[in-house]
Amino acid sequence: MAARRKRRTAADKAQAEFVSEAEEILERMRNDFGALAEAMGNGQVADPETVNSLFRSAHSLKGLSGMFGQEAMSELAHHLEDILDRLRMGRATLDPEGLALFDESVTVSIAALEKVGDDDASAALVESIADIIGRIEQWNEAPTEVEAQGFAVDLPESMLRALTEYEEHRLRANIEQGRGIYLVDATFEIAAFEEGLQEVQSAIREVGEVLSTLPSPSGALASEIRFSLLTATELGPAAVLQRLELGDDAMTVARLPDDHVDSPVPSASTGPSADEVGTQETAAETGGVATPAAADETLKSISDTVRVDIRKLDELMNLVGELAVQRGALNQIATRLAQDPATSRVGQELVKVQKTLERKLQELQSSVLDVRMVPLRQVFDKLTRVVRRLRLDQQKEVRLDVRGADTELDKLIVEELVDPLMHVVRNAFDHAIEPADEREAAGKSAEGCIQIVASQRGNDVLISVTDDGRGIDVEKVRERAIAAGLVTDSTELTRKETLDLIFHPGLSTCDEVTETSGRGVGMDVVRANIGALGGMVDVASEPGVGSTITIVLPITLAIIQALLVGVGSHRFAIPLNSIRETLLLEPEHLQRTEGREMLNLRGEALPLRRLSEEFQLGGPTDGKGYVVVLAVGDARLGLIVDALNGQQDTVIKAIQGPVAAVRGIAGATEMGDGGAVLVLDVSALVEDVVRKGEFRD
Repeated sequence: MAARRKRRTAADKAQAEFVSEAEEILERMRNDFGALAEAMGNGQVADPETVNSLFRSAHSLKGLSGMFGQEAMSELAHHLEDILDRLRMGRATLDPEGLALFDESVTVSIAALEKVGDDDASAALVESIADIIGRIEQWNEAPTEVEAQGFAVDLPESMLRALTEYEEHRLRANIEQGRGIYLVDATFEIAAFEEGLQEVQSAIREVGEVLSTLPSPSGALASEIRFSLLTATELGPAAVLQRLELGDDAMTVARLPDDHVDSPVPSASTGPSADEVGTQETAAETGGVATPAAADETLKSISDTVRVDIRKLDELMNLVGELAVQRGALNQIATRLAQDPATSRVGQELVKVQKTLERKLQELQSSVLDVRMVPLRQVFDKLTRVVRRLRLDQQKEVRLDVRGADTELDKLIVEELVDPLMHVVRNAFDHAIEPADEREAAGKSAEGCIQIVASQRGNDVLISVTDDGRGIDVEKVRERAIAAGLVTDSTELTRKETLDLIFHPGLSTCDEVTETSGRGVGMDVVRANIGALGGMVDVASEPGVGSTITIVLPITLAIIQALLVGVGSHRFAIPLNSIRETLLLEPEHLQRTEGREMLNLRGEALPLRRLSEEFQLGGPTDGKGYVVVLAVGDARLGLIVDALNGQQDTVIKAIQGPVAAVRGIAGATEMGDGGAVLVLDVSALVEDVVRKGEFRD
């Protein structure tokens, strides 16, 4: 029994590793395919490096799937490899049908990956894969042969014979495009030739293409190695030499375009001889440098990264959080011992140890947080694919402008952010951006634009999604809200309060339901999901100009520092990253506007809330106490409390049991003395003020 259980555990682990690695390959393929489709959609020539990257990915997926017994996926990857091989060899062009087949193949592969281990679901997907394979074979059944022709280049015949079939194709393609063909000789010290060769290749790729790289021992010292790089570029010889910072004798001009007026650069070399070239074979995948025989290949991994399950990081973070709580308890014990004359010496020594422990624990905490942080690029890349697919489905020209993709958030927050952002972008695409003729009639460009901007502001991350569409019709929102019974006809609402109605479940301003939006199940989901992450959502819109959805999120939900406050006999914790300042409240500074308490904070009106009234705790309301100034994004709120009781590192835990969720409470945290306090949900408290229109820009 134990042996069978151990085998099952090993199989599950292997399956998880397969899914993780295959997902990386497919994600890379989707990104490369997106770049390829974008280039071809703009009438550009397919980038050979992108095609090669796709070819390598398909080859890797084929081998990986076959090794783990995923035969259907392996067969599909094999057919994708055939398509890409024809493309890279110039035997086919990727027409709209081929683009659709490729996109569908990657999509169904990802779906199959999600169902690995579910035999029933996998069986249904196998049929879909078989159907796609059949259509690929039909599209692929009539290959176009490449006509054999000579090369109009001044290169040794021995070098031409040494070119691989792919290199021959790339040489021919560059000649047809009218590029100059050069043979660049570069010599490096053997001890550091890899770095030097990489620099030269990178410099050439900035202005052209490296067709082949062959080692050439002639003319080099015993401590040196020479490489001949067959290069294609639109630049003239002098410009290439200046770019590479090489002398005139380092280049042979093999071919210049017919209309080129620059004179050839003399060269002391005409290329390697047949004996020198020998049977060297190069591969585009390795940059053209000859590779050792398969028997000499190393099995050592070239990657220095390790995949870690996010749940293990959660466990590690929880342990660090528990240590942080105990650190507080240890500090209290050390302080008491140091203050007692009978134990002062031991107490002082314990205080020193506690200080060292505190410093190391902070370093550990910071390191774990860094591991959990990932760039928002992961989400934005997925949104780019969504917009590309919507463009094809709806035949609507919309450009996605993404900025701040390197802004980092906690991995768990990033994963939960995908769906809310997807809703926002889909809504903007479907019924915010007008059709081309309507846009031109309004004096706008035919192409719409959705801009996503991410930035860090203190301990928060702000993500704004702005479209240049028709804007939100406030009157229509009000009419739909009255029809839905959310407000009455006599209800007076500010523009801000009316716009905020779009976040109510079931409310939609769409006149018809589409596959993309209009079902009234979008913006309420956005607010609910963002609220669950400790963030808030706001909307702004101008008729005929466009709308902006702003999302504010904390950088992490893991260990946070909190300010402990007291209200009567009750204690609460407020996340320190949401606190801008604390003030001693003087009763004479209080003001009232429309029955609401306000504070003049350096010339700006700050709305106030009493924590005792928020949770009906009772107690005096004579104005004495402290004001904790909370902030989420640009919104501010002053929270009145009775006492400030210091800071403590906290780990927020959900409240379990029959107690109903209370708005304004994010969870609970353990104290160093063994007690527990409730943690305030600052985003919910501030959002209530924003929704009621008390906050003003």
